Amino acid sequence: MTAQHHAPFKTMPTPAPLAMPTQDLSKPFDDDTAQVLKAEPHTRWFRWMTLIPALLTVCVLMSIFYDWFEKDGFVTAEILMLGLVGFSAFWVAISVAAGTVGLLLPRKRTKARQPSILKALDVALLVPIYNEDVTAVFARLSAMKEQLEARGCDHRYAFFILSDTRDEAIARSEVDAFSRLRHEGAGTVPVFYRRRAENTERKTGNIRDWVSTWGGAWDAFITLDADSLMARSSIEALSDDLAGKPQTGMIQTVPRLMGGETLFARVLQFSNNVYGPVLGRGLDRWSADAGNYWGHNAIIRTKAFAKCAGLPKLSGKGALCGTIKSHDFVEAALLRRAGWAVEINPDLETSYEETPQTLLDYVLRDRRWCQGNLQHLKLLNSAGFHAVSRFHMVQGAMAYVASACWFVLLIVWALLGRSESETVFRYFTDTNPLFPVWPQMDAVSRGVVLAFMLSLLLLPKVFGLVATWRAERGFKRHGGRLVFMASAVTEIVFSVLLAPIMMVQHVMGLLRTAFDMDTGWAPQNRNGTRVGLLTLLRFHWVETLAGALLSLGIGLGVISLWLVPIAVSLVLAAPIAMLVSAPLRPLAHGFGVPPTKVLATAELLSPDPVIVAYESTKQSASLRAPQRPHATVVVSKRPSKWNTKTA
Repeated sequence: MTAQHHAPFKTMPTPAPLAMPTQDLSKPFDDDTAQVLKAEPHTRWFRWMTLIPALLTVCVLMSIFYDWFEKDGFVTAEILMLGLVGFSAFWVAISVAAGTVGLLLPRKRTKARQPSILKALDVALLVPIYNEDVTAVFARLSAMKEQLEARGCDHRYAFFILSDTRDEAIARSEVDAFSRLRHEGAGTVPVFYRRRAENTERKTGNIRDWVSTWGGAWDAFITLDADSLMARSSIEALSDDLAGKPQTGMIQTVPRLMGGETLFARVLQFSNNVYGPVLGRGLDRWSADAGNYWGHNAIIRTKAFAKCAGLPKLSGKGALCGTIKSHDFVEAALLRRAGWAVEINPDLETSYEETPQTLLDYVLRDRRWCQGNLQHLKLLNSAGFHAVSRFHMVQGAMAYVASACWFVLLIVWALLGRSESETVFRYFTDTNPLFPVWPQMDAVSRGVVLAFMLSLLLLPKVFGLVATWRAERGFKRHGGRLVFMASAVTEIVFSVLLAPIMMVQHVMGLLRTAFDMDTGWAPQNRNGTRVGLLTLLRFHWVETLAGALLSLGIGLGVISLWLVPIAVSLVLAAPIAMLVSAPLRPLAHGFGVPPTKVLATAELLSPDPVIVAYESTKQSASLRAPQRPHATVVVSKRPSKWNTKTA
C-alpha cells in the first residue's frame, strides 16, 4: 500500500504487477525458464584447492595440541579443547586458502557481447530507505543520475526511492528532496518515490512490494542501500553482463568502502580496499555459478527473482524466527536452487558503500547481522539448495560462532597459567575429581602455537599487500610506497587492538540471540555516534572486566605473558573505542599529516567523478530547499522513451 498523503502529485509509474509466490523450503524447485547451467571447466578442482589446504592446516595445528595432550593421557575437557581448536582454525584457514587462490589464480571473466548487439534492458535502481539522512541519500542519487544522463545509455534506467520511513518530518524532507531531484533538469533517467503505509517484513517486504506491484515492467533491478554509490561504468557493466548471460539470475559486485572520516572507518576502508579484492577473487573462483548476495550493489533478473526468491517466514517464536533478517544469502540460494547462476564480479572498482564511522555503531549493526546469520542455520536442511549455497550460510554464521570458540580457548589458556606450579588450578587438590590435571606447555611450544595462529591471521593481509605491489600504479593509488607501508602497519596494529573487543561483542551477540533478545530494526547511524567515555565504559563493561581479570592474573604471575596484548585491548576497550571513533581531521592536523594520507586509498587521493559529484552535492543546499510539485510521470510497460507532462 502506497502512502501518498505527503505528495499531491503522482510519484510512481503505472503499476505492472508481477506475481511473487512464497517458496516452499521443504520441496525442491526448478524454474523451467532458466537455461541449463554448464559448469565452468575446473570449478570442482578450484573448490578442492580451497578446501584441502584449509583442512591440512587444521590437521597440523591439531597435531601440535594432540602431542601436547597425549603425554598425560586424554580427559574429556582436553578432547573438547582439541575440537574447539580445529573448528575455530578451519574458518581462518579457509580464508587463507581462498586468498591464495584469489592471488595466484583469479578467474578470467568472459566479456559480455558488444553492447551494440545486446538486447537493451530496462533496469530499475532500487533504493530502500528507513529514517535516513535525506541530504546524503539524495546527493548520492543525484551523482549517479548525473553520470547516467551525461551521454546516451545502451540500457534504460530509472531510480525508485522505496521509503519505509516512520518519522513524519523525515518523510516530508524526502518528498521535498525527491521533487527537487526529479525536476532539477529535464533528464533521461526518471526518479520515482513511494512510501509504504506499513513497513511489513522490513527491507524484504519493501523490495517484494516493488516487485509485485511494478516489477513486471522491468527486466532487471539493481539493489542499492541508502549508503550505496555506483559509477556509471559499474552500472553499465552489470547491465551488459546480465544481458549477455541469459543463464545468470544475479551478479554481485564487491563494494569498496568510502567516506571514512574517523580512524576506525579509515582502518576498515583501507582493509577492505587492499585485502578485499584478493579475497573477493578467491570467493569468485571457487563459488563460480553458486555465488552469494550481500543485499546491495548487485543486479538481479526481475522475473527470476519474483518466481524463485519469495521468502517464507520461519515458524516459531524468538529471535531466530519470523521474518528472515539476513535475506540476501537466502535469496541467492533460492535463485541457484531454481537453476539460475549467481555470480560475483570482484573486478568492478567503482561500486561503493560507506561504513559506520564509530566502533559503537559498527557493533550495533553487527548485532543485527549476528541474529540474521544465525537464522541461516535453521535453513540448512532446505530442499534443493546447492552445497556451496549451504556453505555460504554456514560460513556467515561461523563468523560469530567461531568467536565464541576463541573466547573459550582464551579462558582455558588463561586458566592453564604459566607452569605446573603457577596455574589457576593450583588451588584445587587431587581429591577434587571435577578438575583434570592439565598438561603444561613450555614457553617455546606456546610461542610456536601463537606464531602459527598469527601467521594464519596475517596471511590474507600479506596477500593484499602483494597484490597491491603487483598491480599497475598500486602504490601510487595509496599515496606512494612509504605512505602505503605506514598505512599497512597502522591497519595491522589497530586490527590487533580491535580483534579481542569484537570477539567479546560477538559472544554477547550470541548470548542475546540465545536469550531471544531481538535486536529490532533501528535505522543505521551512518554519521557516527559521538558519546563520552562513561557511556563507552557502560557499553564495553564486559570487555573491561575481562581485561581487568586477565591483567590481574598476569600481574600475580599465574597467567601467561603471551596474553598481555589481549589483556591490554580488553581493559582499554572504552578508551580505544573513543580514540578510533573521534574525527580524523583534527587528529591528522595535530601530527602535521594531511588527512587524505592517513590510511590512504584511491577513493581519497584520486576519487572517481561520481564520488566528487556526491561530495559536492552533499555540501551544497540544493537538495534541502522544499519544492512545489511539478509533474506526473507516465511510463508504459516497455517504453521507448520517458514521457513527462506538467501536472
